[in-house]
Amino acid sequence: MFDTFWKLIHIAFSSPIQTAKLISNEKLRVMLKALKNESPQQIAEGFRRQLINKDNISSNTKNIYPSYDKKKFIVQKKKLFHQFIQSNTNLKFSNENPVLSIILVFYNKVELSFACLESIKKFIEIPYELIIIDNNSTDDTTILLNKIEGATIIRNVENKHFLNACNQAIPHIKGRYTLFLNNDTELLEGSIKAVYQTIESHENCGAVGGKIILPNGNLQEAGSIIWNDGSCLGYGRDEAPYLPEFNFKRVVDYCSGAFLLTKTNLFKKYGGFDSRFEQAYYEETDYCLWLQEQGMEVIYDHKAVIRHFEFGSSLSQEAINLHRKNQNTFFKKHKTKLSRQFAPNFSNISNARFSASNQAKKKILYIDDRVPHINLGSGFPRSNTIIHCIQDLGYQLSIFPLNYPYEDNWDEVYRDIDPFIEVIKDLGINGFKQFIKSRENYYDIIWISRPHNIESVRKLIKIYTSNIKIIYDAESIFTDREIERKHLKGFITNKKKVHTLYQKEIRISEIADTTIAVCKTDAEKFKNFGATNVHILGHCLIIRKSPDHFENRNGLLFVGNLDDEASPNTDSILWFTQNVLPIIKKTIPDIEVNIVGSCKANNVRLLNTKGVNILGQLNDLDKFYDHCRLFISPTRFAAGLPYKIHEAAANGLPVIATEILGKQLGWKNKESIILSEINSESFANSIIETYTNQEQWKKLRENAYQQVEKEFSFSEYKNKIAEILNTD
Repeated sequence: MFDTFWKLIHIAFSSPIQTAKLISNEKLRVMLKALKNESPQQIAEGFRRQLINKDNISSNTKNIYPSYDKKKFIVQKKKLFHQFIQSNTNLKFSNENPVLSIILVFYNKVELSFACLESIKKFIEIPYELIIIDNNSTDDTTILLNKIEGATIIRNVENKHFLNACNQAIPHIKGRYTLFLNNDTELLEGSIKAVYQTIESHENCGAVGGKIILPNGNLQEAGSIIWNDGSCLGYGRDEAPYLPEFNFKRVVDYCSGAFLLTKTNLFKKYGGFDSRFEQAYYEETDYCLWLQEQGMEVIYDHKAVIRHFEFGSSLSQEAINLHRKNQNTFFKKHKTKLSRQFAPNFSNISNARFSASNQAKKKILYIDDRVPHINLGSGFPRSNTIIHCIQDLGYQLSIFPLNYPYEDNWDEVYRDIDPFIEVIKDLGINGFKQFIKSRENYYDIIWISRPHNIESVRKLIKIYTSNIKIIYDAESIFTDREIERKHLKGFITNKKKVHTLYQKEIRISEIADTTIAVCKTDAEKFKNFGATNVHILGHCLIIRKSPDHFENRNGLLFVGNLDDEASPNTDSILWFTQNVLPIIKKTIPDIEVNIVGSCKANNVRLLNTKGVNILGQLNDLDKFYDHCRLFISPTRFAAGLPYKIHEAAANGLPVIATEILGKQLGWKNKESIILSEINSESFANSIIETYTNQEQWKKLRENAYQQVEKEFSFSEYKNKIAEILNTD
C-alpha cells in the first residue's frame, strides 16, 4: 500500500495540473477499488496513462464548449424565464405525424426546464411530439405548462420520480423513435440530426447517446462503461471533449438516460423501464443490457452533444444514496452477464470503453503521414481503401497521423473515413511517445506506412510493445524516385552508391514481421535485399461508366498534389506547361489543361499560361472525368504505383503517361494506355494523335476498363489484406 502511495505521489508531482484535473470523484472511486485488485505497479501505470500530455493539441480544437458559472447560469435562466412569462407569447409545438417522441420529466427548477424547451424548439428539425410529465412541481412550473401549446402534458398529484413518470408516457408515444431527455439539459445544434441519422442507418442499433458536457466545459460522459461489480464509469468524465478518444462513434455498454434515443417498438416491447430501479438510476443501464440481449447495439455518437447541468432536479446526496441501492439491484439481476465485463481498474478503461461484443475485436494502429483522404493523391487514396478494408474485416482501428496532425478539423477528418474509426488527431510525432506509452500492449497489430514513418517510430515501438505484429507498408521505394531525379539533373550515380541507398531504405523493414510492396518490381527488390514475408498490395478501384461521347469532350486533365515545389508532380506540370503544351497548341490552339489538386507550390500556383486552369483541391472529380478528353501523367521521376492513372482508367478517361510510369503499371503500350518517352516532342505527339483519333480513344477506354476490372476488384483486395493480417 505504501509503495503504491509513493508511486502515485511521484506521478502527481511530475504532472500537478493534469493530476488535479484527473482526480474527479468518479475516477477516485475507480482508483480506490483498484487497490484491492491490482499491484502497485499496475495502479501507478494506470494512473500515469491518464496523464498523456495534451500540450500538442492544436489551439483551433480547444474551448469548443466554454465553461460557465452554475450560479450565474441559474440567475440568467431565471431572468429569461420571467421575461417569457411576462410576455404575451406561448411556446408552440407541433405534434402532427411525429417521427420522434420526446419525453421530458419536470420537477421544479422551472428555469432549467424552460431553457431545455427553448433548445428543443431551436435545434430539432425532424417532426416530433413533446410529452411532458410534471411530478407535482411546487415552483412556477405550472405557469410554464400553461403557456405551452401542442404538447401532451401529464400532471401528477405527487412526485412519481423519473422512472415511473417515463413509463406513464408510453400510451401517448406516437413516434417511431423515443428520446429521453433530462429537463436540466440543453440540446446543441445538430445533435438530434446526428442520433437520428445513426439509428436510421444502422439496422442493429437499438439506442444512441451522445457527448454530455458539464458546466465547466468538460465531459460528463462519452458513452459509459459497466464494470463486473455492477458499478459504472462515464467514459471521459472531467476530460476535455475535443480529445481524439471522444470523437468517434463506438458501440458501448450504455449511454446515459439524460440523452438517449431508442426505437419505440423496443421500449414498448420491454414494457418500459424496470420498476425495480425506481425512483431513478440504472434504469437506462438495465434497458441497454436488455437491448444487447436482443442482438441490438447501443452506439455513442460523438456528433450528438448536449449540455447537462447535472443533478439539477435532485439533491446530490439523495441521488448518490439512490445510486448505491440500485447498483445492488442491478448486480443481482445481471450477475451472469456482469461476470463477462472488465474489473473496475484503470488499466482496463481503454478496452472497456467498447461494449463486450466489440472487445473481442483485434485492435490495429495504422500510422501514416496524415489522415488519408481520397482526394490527396501521393498514396493516400490507397491508404484510405486499406483502412476501410481493415474496418470491413472486423478489426477495431485507430489512425495516427504522424507528420500532419493538424490538417483537418473533426468534420473534415470523417468526410471519407468511417466514423467508427478512432483518429488520434493533433498529437503528431511529438506526442507519439506518450501515446504509445499510454496504450502499451493495447494493440494487436501496428501497420506503418512509408519508410520515413517506420524510421521515426521503430525505436519507440520496440520499447513499448511486445508480442505485437508489425506490418511495414512501403507504399513505394523512395530511392527509385531520387535516382531518377538525379539522372534528370545530369548526375551519374555509381552502382555501389545505388546499392547502398537501396540497402539503407529496405533495411528499415527489419523490425517488421510483414513487408508490403505495391508492385511486383518493388517486391523483388525487397526480397533481393533480404526482406522476408513480402506481400504485394496495389490499388482497389470500382469501375464507373462515364459518358463515351468523344465529340463532346474537350481538354486535358491532370490530378495530383502540388504542395511541394520539389515533388514529382510539380516537376511534371512545370515540364509539361513549359515544354510540351506549346508544341500541342500549334496543332490544337484552343486546348485547355485542367489541373486538380492542392496547390501550395508557388512555382505552379503562379503560372500564368493561357489555357492552364489551376483548380485547387476538389472532392468530386466526376464532371472532369465526364467532360475532359484525355488524362495526362507527364511524370519524369517517381516511385510506387500511380493511383491517379488507375482512377482515371476506372472512370473511362484514356491516359497518356511517360514510360517510367508504364514500368510501374505493367500495362502494354497502345493497348490500355499510351506511353511516351520523356521527350517533349514525343509526349506532345502522343497527345495530339489520341486527342484527334476517336477510334483509338474508344479502344484505349474499353481496354483500360477491362484492365482495372481484372486487377483491382474490391473483394479480391480485401482478401489480400485479410491474408496479410492473418499471416504470422
